[in-house]
Amino acid sequence: MAEPGFLRSKLLGEIGITAIFSERHGGISPAPFDSLNLGHGMGDSSKNVEINMARLVEAAGLGARPHQAEQVHGVEHVICSGTGLLHSEQADILISNEPAIPIAVRTADCLPILMADPVNRVVAAVHAGWRGSAAGVVITAVEQMLKMGAREEHIRASLGPCIGPCCFKVDDNTAELLKKSTTGAEEAVVYTPEPHPDLTAINRLQLKETGVKEDHIETFDICTCCHPERFYSYRRDHGTTGRHLAVVALPEAP
Repeated sequence: MAEPGFLRSKLLGEIGITAIFSERHGGISPAPFDSLNLGHGMGDSSKNVEINMARLVEAAGLGARPHQAEQVHGVEHVICSGTGLLHSEQADILISNEPAIPIAVRTADCLPILMADPVNRVVAAVHAGWRGSAAGVVITAVEQMLKMGAREEHIRASLGPCIGPCCFKVDDNTAELLKKSTTGAEEAVVYTPEPHPDLTAINRLQLKETGVKEDHIETFDICTCCHPERFYSYRRDHGTTGRHLAVVALPEAP
């Protein structure tokens, strides 16, 4: 069986931070969740998901299963410590300042954002769909990191694969909410003639608004909807599909 597939953040890896975005191959789940499904409650068996998780933890060298939360497309956060678990709290932002404690968000078209301040040792994982992006979820995430001792000038952010503007058509009301989310966001919505927003570009603008430096932001710019062999896509697969995991962790304490 093939090893679990994942992308590593070069930007965060260069500063000693573990940060990965899983792909869909290298697991045991059957179609339509084939094969590295990491989301419970999608229709796949819990046993498959647990085996897939164990395979990813080992292949990526995570050291432990990551913390996760109940994602609701909002701006709430949960601070994670100790053994990784699935929190009952509803939160689309997970934050930790403990070494070797992985935190993660699940996606299947939404934008996963992994952030770290390597100096003050704070990390965050953010789930940014269109609702979260319109509400400025990554701005809230940075604010919460600052409360934990992070500094804007030290924060690095990696924006993983998500649905691209090529495939992401929305209605006019949604487009207007996204355009109002941050300065310059109107340029990140293209009309053909329907509105097609660029979630990566919008969140990049929001990060810059918070004071994160331009060269501290990394984007993968890979459309999940366009690559069925590599990625799950909620929109392409009409809601019946698996989930990816985006995971970040501080290194062991020096």
